[in-house]
Amino acid sequence: MAVTQNTYTGDGTTVLFSFTFPYLETTDIKVSLNGTITTAYTLANATTIQFNTAPANGVAIRIYRVTDDAALAAQFYPGSAIRSQDLNDNFTQNLYVTQESNRDAASAITTANAATVTANSAVSTANAATATANSAVSTANAATASAASASASATSAVTTANAASASAASAVSTANTANANATAALNAAAEALAYTVVANVAAIPASPTNGDAIRVTNSTGIESFTPLSGKPVGFVGDSGLTVEIYYSSSTSSWVWVRYYAGDPENRYASAADMTQAQSDILGLDTQKLDVTTAASTYLTQSNASSTYLTQSNAASTYQTQAGMSSYVPTSAIGTTVQSYDADTAKTDVAQTFTAAQRGAYVTLTDAATIATDLSLGNQFQVTLGGNRTLGAPTNVVAGQSGVNRVVQDGTGSRTLAYNSVFKFPGGTAPTLTTTANAVDLLAYHCETTTRIAVRFIGDVK
Repeated sequence: MAVTQNTYTGDGTTVLFSFTFPYLETTDIKVSLNGTITTAYTLANATTIQFNTAPANGVAIRIYRVTDDAALAAQFYPGSAIRSQDLNDNFTQNLYVTQESNRDAASAITTANAATVTANSAVSTANAATATANSAVSTANAATASAASASASATSAVTTANAASASAASAVSTANTANANATAALNAAAEALAYTVVANVAAIPASPTNGDAIRVTNSTGIESFTPLSGKPVGFVGDSGLTVEIYYSSSTSSWVWVRYYAGDPENRYASAADMTQAQSDILGLDTQKLDVTTAASTYLTQSNASSTYLTQSNAASTYQTQAGMSSYVPTSAIGTTVQSYDADTAKTDVAQTFTAAQRGAYVTLTDAATIATDLSLGNQFQVTLGGNRTLGAPTNVVAGQSGVNRVVQDGTGSRTLAYNSVFKFPGGTAPTLTTTANAVDLLAYHCETTTRIAVRFIGDVK
């Protein structure tokens, strides 16, 4: 059975506990102490939880997954393209829900079996009580009232035991039905591989476990990624190519599976393109020549070629060597010659904007070390769920400026350390406002690719 939970026993000291099951969203991860769900923890990393306070000695710790099944991960609409990634996301969601149903069904069967054992014991006890009562009736004929009372008590015990047995049998039947349904659902989803989707090569897990399957939607740079075995000779990654790999602990290496176009529909012409092409080739119906339409219809004496090609406008007037060189070939447009677009600003001249220029906030993933890709925007925001470090950004270009918006969660008291690329006035890193839900701003400017100046704006209200 697939791993959907991990269990531990508290020792009063340990706060870090790892788990080995995959998940779609961090909200799908649940934690309970002695059977009671708790939220007094944070994610130290993608596969480790960190309790705010170490669980007491002997406390039963359960880390498990409950995948959201309120809606499909992807919806399809009439006429839209169906992408394999969306299908895999839906199947992965279905697979996870099925695995969790199997887990809960197995737990229900165990509980039902225990109830059956208890019921059988109760029946045995009741039978013994009946025998005792009958014996009492035989030996206490003189005390009829006492014997009748004992018999009534025994009969009540039998009734109670029989009811318990019936309840146990019903529980077993319900559990078996749930198990059958879960097995059927699991078989239906068996063909869908449980790939974890990552945005780029930099997001491939640095500490994988055996069997981890990764789908890299932007494979740029994967040809230089190590360790990776089985990669086709000469393959070069691209933003339009998706690559699938999995990790093998026996070779301590990622293993190549396959690659494919991330959006294969772009390879085909649309119906409108085909209609235009047909019109370009055949021309309008009124212009087509056929056996019933003489050439003279199109080239009579009154509109003879001499009318259109006279000595004064001969081809040599328009098609001299100098004249031909003045035209721009189609292949130059968009490469050496900028194509016309009234809404696109040129980058090599000063611009006067008549409308606001802005960029949306890019939400960063809260983690022990917060990663920032400066190619995604200029403004970033993150809500801290614990004590964090702002890591060195990737894709840094000198001259880029912007703001990092740092928010305390509902608990507050979160701290933020900084990678050495960040430089502060006077060389002193700022201290965040630790009030719950407080907002601080970090205005940054990239002096070089390894030096980023930061100004702190604290407790913005």
